[in-house]
Amino acid sequence: MTRHEILLSMFDSKGKGLEIGPSFNPLLPKAQGYDVEILDHLDAAALREKYKDAAVNLDAIEEVDYVSDGSSIAALIGKPSHFDHCVALHVLEHTVDLLGFLLDCQSLLKPTGKLVLAVPDKRFSFDVLRPLTSTGDVLEAHINPASRHAPGKLFDEFAYNALRDGKLAWPRGQKGPVAFFNALEQARMPYEHFLATKAFADIHAWQFTPSSLRLILSDLAEIGFIRLKESSFVDNGTGEFYITLSEAGAGCAVSRIDLAWNALVE
Repeated sequence: MTRHEILLSMFDSKGKGLEIGPSFNPLLPKAQGYDVEILDHLDAAALREKYKDAAVNLDAIEEVDYVSDGSSIAALIGKPSHFDHCVALHVLEHTVDLLGFLLDCQSLLKPTGKLVLAVPDKRFSFDVLRPLTSTGDVLEAHINPASRHAPGKLFDEFAYNALRDGKLAWPRGQKGPVAFFNALEQARMPYEHFLATKAFADIHAWQFTPSSLRLILSDLAEIGFIRLKESSFVDNGTGEFYITLSEAGAGCAVSRIDLAWNALVE
């Protein structure tokens, strides 16, 4: 199965949908008849300008219904219990307040609705040298919600991002040399720029392997921070994995201790 086929097999794409951050590669294009609203960090014109020199299909960029400023998307959209599915592919790792994002999606979804996630596996991307996110990290970021990433996370993004064989992402089994993307001094500049301007920077704030994220999501549900539980999970052996969450989900079938151990082994 292709990536597109796997994702579509994990939820019913009929009904009312919200696709978050599709940029130039929507899973559910309006042009193909999907009943979907789009939320992104820029409007369509600005997205086309941003990617005009990239090797992407600019025609795939659709009109954006909601432009996010980094604050609560539930407050921005204002449609509680409205959507049958929310799709967020390679979005979770960019969120400032991960728990807040999950709660927003929970609020926007119908009780039977599904949150569909595609998440990069840090082992096969530029995040490879950065430590795994923990449930405690997620909770700490939620205590004082912000619309900007913490300056320390910004420093780490520039100080520890790495390439393997000169690539930002690579297939499993790749054995080439790993090197830092930037010289250490280059990490100081964006850090100090943020301190001076508080300008938003789009970074990978969170790092996961499949088991580490499943553990976080299970922990948050078990201790009552979210009602969303794992409904389905697919790791197809690429540099990303897929999870759907729903209030009607049965939860992760793997024990908590096994998830924690597997996260270390992975």
